[in-house]
Amino acid sequence: MRVFLYSTIGIPLLIADAVLLCALPGRMAIRLTAVQSLILLGGTIAYLLVHFLLRKPERMYLWAHEFTHLLVAKLFLRQVHGFHITSRSGGKVVIDRTNVAIDLAPYAVPLYNVVALLPVMLIGGGFPHARKIYLGAAAFLFSMHLCFSVEGFIDGQPDVRRSGRVFSLAVVALAIMLWAPVLVAPASSAGFSGVPGFYREWMGKGMETAIGLLSRGRALL
Repeated sequence: MRVFLYSTIGIPLLIADAVLLCALPGRMAIRLTAVQSLILLGGTIAYLLVHFLLRKPERMYLWAHEFTHLLVAKLFLRQVHGFHITSRSGGKVVIDRTNVAIDLAPYAVPLYNVVALLPVMLIGGGFPHARKIYLGAAAFLFSMHLCFSVEGFIDGQPDVRRSGRVFSLAVVALAIMLWAPVLVAPASSAGFSGVPGFYREWMGKGMETAIGLLSRGRALL
C-alpha cells in the first residue's frame, strides 16, 4: 500500500519533472558563456571516460553516499549503530529507523559538489582561473553522482524500493535539477544573487510549456 500511494504521487511529479527538464537547458545556456559550456562538456566527458573505460571510483562514491545517509539520519535524530565501507559488501549505515528523506538523500544531494562550492566561494575572486577549474571539477563530480545514482535505480537498491521507484525517481530527478543552478552559480556572471531569478524564469518557462501541452491535448480531443 505504501508503494502504491507514493507512486500515485510520483506519476504527476514525474510529468512535472519532464516539463522542467525540457526548459532547463535553454535557461542554463543563457547564463553560461560558450567557453563555460565547453568546460562543462569537457568535465562530463572526462568522467564518462573514467567511469566506462578506466575504473569506476566506487569507493569514493560510497563514502559520499553513506556519509549523506549518516548526516540526514542525524538531522532526524536517529540513533546510528554502525557505519561501514568495505570493498566486498559496499557501504552500510545502521540506524534505528529510516524515512523517505534518509533513504533518498544520497541520490538527491551531490555531496562532493556541495563540498567543492566552498573553496571557490573563498578564493574565487583572488584566483582568475578558479571559476573555470571549479566548473570542470563540478561537471566531473556531478557526472559521477548521476552515473552511480542511475545504476542504483537500475539495480533496485533498497533505498529506492522502499517508497517505490516511480516516486523515488520523481523526487530525486527534481532535486538534481534544482541543484543545477546553484552549482553553476560561481561561474555565472550573476553569481548566487542570480539564482532566485533563474528559478523564477525557469519555473515560468515550465508553466508556459505545461499550458501549451495542455492546450494541444485539448485540441486533439
